Amino acid sequence: MVLGVTMSLSWFRRFWAAAINKGELSMRRTILIAVLVLTTASIVLGQRPSASADRRRSIEQVIRQLDHERIQAQIDADAVALERIYAADFIGVGPSGAVRTKPEVISDFTSGELKFQSITTDEVQVRIYGITAVETGRSTMNGQDRGKAVPRDNRFTRVWVKQQGHWRLVLNHYSPLMMQR
Repeated sequence: MVLGVTMSLSWFRRFWAAAINKGELSMRRTILIAVLVLTTASIVLGQRPSASADRRRSIEQVIRQLDHERIQAQIDADAVALERIYAADFIGVGPSGAVRTKPEVISDFTSGELKFQSITTDEVQVRIYGITAVETGRSTMNGQDRGKAVPRDNRFTRVWVKQQGHWRLVLNHYSPLMMQR
């Protein structure tokens, strides 16, 4: 390291001495500035993908945490948590194809008409598009909807949007998984 710095300083001194001796100071100064700008730009640009990847990972963690909180709120029929997580214009499409709004879903849970004993997810992927995140995966649910068992194995798509500084669930769609023959 010290040898490299010493060699660089030596080169720098020779560069300026030659420029002064040959009267090429203006041209050499321009070249040196261009080299410094290009070097700095390449370092800065080289760091951008890492910062962007860190931002995406951070958002993905937030979405996964919120989804975990949502699942727990559904199991516990926690209207306060569901109110916080769902967007005002939330739409839910259940495995049977029934469409429910935010007030309807919260009412379903608090009235006991929709009750889950357990919900697990796997194969979860989160893709980020600016202030929108799309979460997909597989869900295994143990519960009843108006006294009937909900389809146990489902694929889901959830759409999250950042609104007023907070991620909110705007769409939740389930499709029953058909068993392979």
